[in-house]
Amino acid sequence: KIMTTEKDSSKLLAEGLLQHYEPDLKKIQQQLSKLSTKQKDVLKQVENENMKFTTMNANELNSMFVMIKEYHQRLVNVKKEMNILSERSSRLKKRALRLQEHKQKEALENAHYQEAQLKREENLIAKTDPNSKVS
Repeated sequence: KIMTTEKDSSKLLAEGLLQHYEPDLKKIQQQLSKLSTKQKDVLKQVENENMKFTTMNANELNSMFVMIKEYHQRLVNVKKEMNILSERSSRLKKRALRLQEHKQKEALENAHYQEAQLKREENLIAKTDPNSKVS
């Protein structure tokens, strides 16, 4: 039998342990490496999708702000138009009132004129010659 020293036996024990666990450890190391690579790929995909959503949200927000600006301008235009129509309406009402007053004044003057004409006719009929005999 060969006598082995303590150093040699430690070395042999370490080599034996290494030979026993090394294949499993290498296999686990490869699996961890693959897992790490896949994890990095998934992380990149998630980041890309997140960027798409961020960009999409930014685009949606921009289009929404453009729409808000357009609708605000439309609202301003409608308000202006309503003010113009309101002014026109009040002017037309004033004009209609003036016309109505004018018509009433004309009608009143006409009535006074006709009344005066009737009185003249009555006065003319009443002032006929009293000496004349009615047959």
